[in-house]
Amino acid sequence: MTVHSAVAVSVSPAVESLAGAFVPRQDEPAWLAEARGHAVARFRAQGLPTTRQEDWRSTSLAPLAALRLARPRPDEAATAEALLPRAGEWNGPQLVFVNGRFRSDLSRVSGLPAGTALLSLAEALREVPDLVRPHLGRLARAEAHPLVAASAALFDDGLFLHLPAGAAVAPPIRIVHLTAGATPGQAVATFPRSLLVAGEGSLVTVVEHYLGAEGAPQLVVPVAELVLAEGARVEHYRFQEEGTGTFHLGALHAEQAAGSRLTSHALELGARLARSEVHVRLAGEGGELALSGLGMADGARLTDAFALVEHAAPRCSSSETFKAVLSGTARSVFTGRVRVLPGAQKTQAYQSSSNLLLSDDATIDTRPQLEIFADDVKCGHGGTVGQLDETSLFYLRSRGLSEPAARSLLIYAFAAEMVERVRPEPLRARARELVASQLPDGTRLLEAAA
Repeated sequence: MTVHSAVAVSVSPAVESLAGAFVPRQDEPAWLAEARGHAVARFRAQGLPTTRQEDWRSTSLAPLAALRLARPRPDEAATAEALLPRAGEWNGPQLVFVNGRFRSDLSRVSGLPAGTALLSLAEALREVPDLVRPHLGRLARAEAHPLVAASAALFDDGLFLHLPAGAAVAPPIRIVHLTAGATPGQAVATFPRSLLVAGEGSLVTVVEHYLGAEGAPQLVVPVAELVLAEGARVEHYRFQEEGTGTFHLGALHAEQAAGSRLTSHALELGARLARSEVHVRLAGEGGELALSGLGMADGARLTDAFALVEHAAPRCSSSETFKAVLSGTARSVFTGRVRVLPGAQKTQAYQSSSNLLLSDDATIDTRPQLEIFADDVKCGHGGTVGQLDETSLFYLRSRGLSEPAARSLLIYAFAAEMVERVRPEPLRARARELVASQLPDGTRLLEAAA
């Protein structure tokens, strides 16, 4: 006779508090209510990722797991709204979310091509649910990832953008996410959601800008799904400059049809722990993907870039270029996995990870990975880890620059490639400002370059 003993499953305070915050909603479609219930059950069963899992072995969420998290209250909105001026002026279409909830009074939508739908996801679920249902949760599956499951269960709102075939949106669209809690010692959690469906031959640039308050711990879990039809062109930028108490755990899931091109570029300049996951499936012949990012961290902060690119069709290309600048005891992790499936002949894929360490105690863990199941491909990877060149620093000092100015110039020279990858000029200027703000003498550097 076999005796089975009951085993108690430990649920962390973070998971317990978040799962306990789930409340079924009466004003949503039945299919979404069912999906939310399924997702919260998955999240409670899986818990937060741990270092026992291969994809998380270098990034511990133990400090987050120990927190009790709450959803932001409506009366805390003013604290987050005060962060908006930091985002800078914007002349194009803009959607603003305060503590995860859409603010129509701070947003504007105009000048879009006929047939284009740009609205909050909550509005889209009410007004055009048939456009949302085929795609929401299809790529970012609750079954595959506990944080995606938490997002699926708990998201309040987010971006919905649907482009008809041939639509071209000329000005970039900016999505601003502001997060802050007003109660001292209260850790808040928000789950911004984005769904972008780009029709055949369409063209658009989307910018996500995340700002958060300093001090109190908070959790931000943005999940985006991008669906590119044949020949679509999407440029996606993400600027993250949240407070040093923030855990920013984002994920982007994309699927590309034949001849489409996706460019996704991230600047990770804030947060206590910032992890950005990108999962892309090149499903149609001739698809092109360009992923890149810059992480800058000081103190004891951690920045983690994870990319999984799946080549499922022939004659597709992908490139990954990531850089990190670290000081203090900061850490950076890069995991780039390229998977070339059987039949995906003529694939071209390359990964690059370059890292600049400004102190003896900063560390980098870089793990490029190739899984190739086709025989006619060109795949490779490369990377560097180094410190500021003392000869270059001495040369600049000998020409009259102070040490902070010389160090700033050399650091910016290393990061400049990532800044220049931001193609629209107003965005590139903002990227220069954000990167310079992280440097010892960045303000004077920008003034000299003006």
